[in-house]
Amino acid sequence: MVWTTYDIKEQIRIKNMYSLFEVHYDEGYAFMGESHNFWECVYVLGGGICVSGDERVYNLSQGTIIFHKPLELHKFYVNDKEGADLLIFSFSAEGALTNYLREKVFEASAFQRQVIASMLSFVHAHIKEESVASSRYCRYLEPFRTIPVYSQMVTTYLEQLMLSFAEEGSVFSVSSAADAVIFGQAINYLNSNVHRQPSVPEIARYCNISEAGLKRIFEKYAGIGVHKYLLKMKVNAALKLLQDGESVSAVAGKLGFSSQSYFSRAFKRETGMAPSCLINIRISDLPAFAGRNPNVQHKPCGTVNCKDANIFQRCSSIPGGQSHDALESRA
Repeated sequence: MVWTTYDIKEQIRIKNMYSLFEVHYDEGYAFMGESHNFWECVYVLGGGICVSGDERVYNLSQGTIIFHKPLELHKFYVNDKEGADLLIFSFSAEGALTNYLREKVFEASAFQRQVIASMLSFVHAHIKEESVASSRYCRYLEPFRTIPVYSQMVTTYLEQLMLSFAEEGSVFSVSSAADAVIFGQAINYLNSNVHRQPSVPEIARYCNISEAGLKRIFEKYAGIGVHKYLLKMKVNAALKLLQDGESVSAVAGKLGFSSQSYFSRAFKRETGMAPSCLINIRISDLPAFAGRNPNVQHKPCGTVNCKDANIFQRCSSIPGGQSHDALESRA
């Protein structure tokens, strides 16, 4: 008998994980804007949040999940009087499905909610109460080092969840609130003019809003000012150009920096790495890095030390990544 071979068409594979945790935040808590070169998902277990991802704004409630693609600038604040209970996890992945998940928000079905519940039950059963992780954000990842099947079980649950969204996902719509619409217009304008330095008055005129109103909207949805946001967009654009083999001087010129030296300083300040080191290197092959506003002061919340800096830079020595504390010292 001749056996027929049926190849497995792997659609997604999680390569590394950087965080996995449950958390409660009180009403009014604001997690200010950041971006990093790996994926992040926020699933609402209860309550509600307003979350932005690049130019898109969503009001998420129980059972909804957002996928932040690598280098996406994102922020959220809690807008429910009961606060918000969240499941947050970050990872690197490969496969055709990653393109589908970019910029997606889903409302989980009963089956998808059960997948998440089953994963959490599995995790809870393997976490020791007295365990003290290097960070609370990595506590659920500690057994990766000690229990052989644990990491594959966790990632299998997450891959099953993502595959189910591709098969029968209910896509969630962006917010139609006036401020959210204006924010989207402003970000699209910045994207179209990332090669130069548009002024706040210019952007305000384009959006038909006052300069003060524009600054308020950026603070609300991005947690940083207009020019800081534009700088982060330029750095993300630079990463892609460098990946394609462009020289540092060419990238500085294309993105409207006054000089190559100024571009190099700004780039290193945001990423912790010199641009010359990244030519012809894929973003996905870089060590995990994250950039955010160092002047952010978090509002108090119930269960988390909100003065923590970048949460992804607290998880040290997770398989597949380098010490994030080292990255934090350079950011």
